[in-house]
Amino acid sequence: MSISDKRIAASRANGAKSRGPISARGKAISAQNSARHSILANTIVLEGESTERFTALLEAFQTELMPETELEISLIENMAACRWRQMRIWGMEKAGLSYAVRRQSASNHEISAEDAPTRTALAFRTLCDETRSFDLMNRYETRFDRQYSRALQRFTELRRRREPRDKAA
Repeated sequence: MSISDKRIAASRANGAKSRGPISARGKAISAQNSARHSILANTIVLEGESTERFTALLEAFQTELMPETELEISLIENMAACRWRQMRIWGMEKAGLSYAVRRQSASNHEISAEDAPTRTALAFRTLCDETRSFDLMNRYETRFDRQYSRALQRFTELRRRREPRDKAA
């Protein structure tokens, strides 16, 4: 089980404790989730990726954070998209390294005789020296992490500002 699977499972466990949206507005928004999830997934998920896993990630965020307004929902969608894209970058990094290891091992007997960490280090060095792919992946990973963090911070600020009104009612 990967870290993202564990997070999804933890979010689902937390969500199981929830009683769902309380307000009529929250209930109306929740009723539209499946249509929204489908549209967003069709926009974010690439061919060969799992729409179900993306939808599970999005639902886990929604279950844990329980958005009640359109703005809160859009922030959570942004968070899920950023997280998904970040995980995609991680997958691309792994695939790129694995490919470079295989390619170098096939073309150089000396390298193929090395242990796996050494072969990976040599492939990493080659990719960094000969291409900009790792620099770009690092930049995009940082960008998606920053966008995710900003959306979560904005969500938290909105929720905090609304709480005093909710408690007064």
